[in-house]
Amino acid sequence: MFKADRIIVAFDGKEESKKALKKAIDLTKKLDAELTIAHVHEPKQVRASAEEQRPAAGASYLYSGIPAAPPVPPESDLAGEPMIYEDSAEEAIAAAKIILHENQFDAEIEILEGDPANAVLHHAENTGADLVITGTRDQNRLKKLLFGSVSDKISTKSEIPVLIVK
Repeated sequence: MFKADRIIVAFDGKEESKKALKKAIDLTKKLDAELTIAHVHEPKQVRASAEEQRPAAGASYLYSGIPAAPPVPPESDLAGEPMIYEDSAEEAIAAAKIILHENQFDAEIEILEGDPANAVLHHAENTGADLVITGTRDQNRLKKLLFGSVSDKISTKSEIPVLIVK
């Protein structure tokens, strides 16, 4: 029988990763292992509308006549429209905690940064994980061929066994 002391599950808060987390909890209970939930922080850029502009967006601040921050070049894509960074980490962590609570289970939650596949694998290797669990979503063949998926990258690059949950 397969033996694992430490399991890592990649979790982004989407339905596929929720299924993977539930499977990870079941497997962790059966194997009497430790579970770590790994969420990779991926800030997203969105354009701010005029009503949402933050105070002094695009303004230069002067100190002794020297600009503190260089102005955005007018030919830039960003001129006149500040970028706001959104992060779904809080929502994903809340979703993970709800699933843990529903299953009366406790697990460590790690927030990682970087490319999702590489960050999860790096964390798994550094913590001595015996198994990585990830969900997968159906993608059309062209999109999968061009971009791949996180679960494909994890399973291809990992030297640790990987369980992909559909």
